Amino acid sequence: MHLSSIACRSLTLSTQPTPDIPAVDAPVSDESRVYRLIPVSNCKAVDGEWEFQSGAFDNASPMHEKECPHDMSVVLSDSLEALSRVPHRLPANSLVCAADPDAWGVAALDVGFLRHEESQDILRTPNDDEPAHGDVRGKKAPKCRRRMKKNATWVVQPSVQPE
Repeated sequence: MHLSSIACRSLTLSTQPTPDIPAVDAPVSDESRVYRLIPVSNCKAVDGEWEFQSGAFDNASPMHEKECPHDMSVVLSDSLEALSRVPHRLPANSLVCAADPDAWGVAALDVGFLRHEESQDILRTPNDDEPAHGDVRGKKAPKCRRRMKKNATWVVQPSVQPE
């Protein structure tokens, strides 16, 4: 099974009232960040630390006919904050990581960089599994993915120790 970098499917279902998260059509500010779940299969070990591979920032393969092939699944920082959640907990709270949350990390990218340097659109695409879900829409040629890799930072590295 090939693990893809994605950011969705939260295990935490709440019966609490829904907080005021930004509306689906609300713009995402340049000062916001997006968080991307990254499996160790999209990393390489360098001097005992995990480093991103460019493929960590590739578009997901569409699962449904209506999905755009240029979307990269992310979690939006402003929506996550409105939900009183923190990015450090994303691997533990995500269904996609449930089998082995220690093998997943969380990368952050600045929306301003994605929008203005990489010509990507940032969309709010909440779903039942992840109300803070978003998509980074735009073609991600190899040079674009390398620049994303260079500009991404770890919020939390995978707990699994690199060999």
